[in-house]
Amino acid sequence: MKKILTYFNVALLITAMTFLMTSCKSDTATAETETATTTKTVAPTKTPQQQQPQLTAQQRQAQQDAQRKAQQRQKRSYEPKVPGGKINWVSFEQAEKAMTGKPKKVFVDVYTEWCGWCKRLDAATFADKRVADYMNENYYAVKFDAQHPDPIKLGGKEYANPRFDASKPKRARNATHQLAQKYGARSYPTVLFLDEKMNLMQGGAVPGYRDADGFLPILQQFSKL
Repeated sequence: MKKILTYFNVALLITAMTFLMTSCKSDTATAETETATTTKTVAPTKTPQQQQPQLTAQQRQAQQDAQRKAQQRQKRSYEPKVPGGKINWVSFEQAEKAMTGKPKKVFVDVYTEWCGWCKRLDAATFADKRVADYMNENYYAVKFDAQHPDPIKLGGKEYANPRFDASKPKRARNATHQLAQKYGARSYPTVLFLDEKMNLMQGGAVPGYRDADGFLPILQQFSKL
């Protein structure tokens, strides 16, 4: 009888320990599941540096207006303010010949094919009616490529471009003509103001681009000297 009770007590003890171990494993698994769930649901927070400022509709409109105005200003700066002007361009030889009948000062636009600002001078400044009208009235206007390949006769002398490389493309940089060197045109565009004897006037080599408003006073100044 005592042996039976002993076996019975041992069986109860084993059953109790088994239940306790199963309960502990269940609690551990539940805790791990809760921890994993919590980790997945917590979203990372952004630092102040990572957060992008949100512009209001009024601010976005102001930005668009500023960009549009900047584009319009850039476009207008390369268009004649008073369109419709056309300058009567002649060669050096033609200007010298015309001088015998009606003496006038000579204006020379020294340009090159690869010069972007030279093209803008043509498109904006020389195409302005105020500039063209004043030029035609007071000057003989000469258009001169500083890399001109052929000889030019002026004042009884011949000026050439002996180092010109005909194998280069038309818009490539090339040798400078002796006549451009004579008048001191070292950058492009450069405009020259010559007197009635085809001599360079004092301060008469003026480099750089100017719009019509900035160019007119220079034309007027040299025409009155």
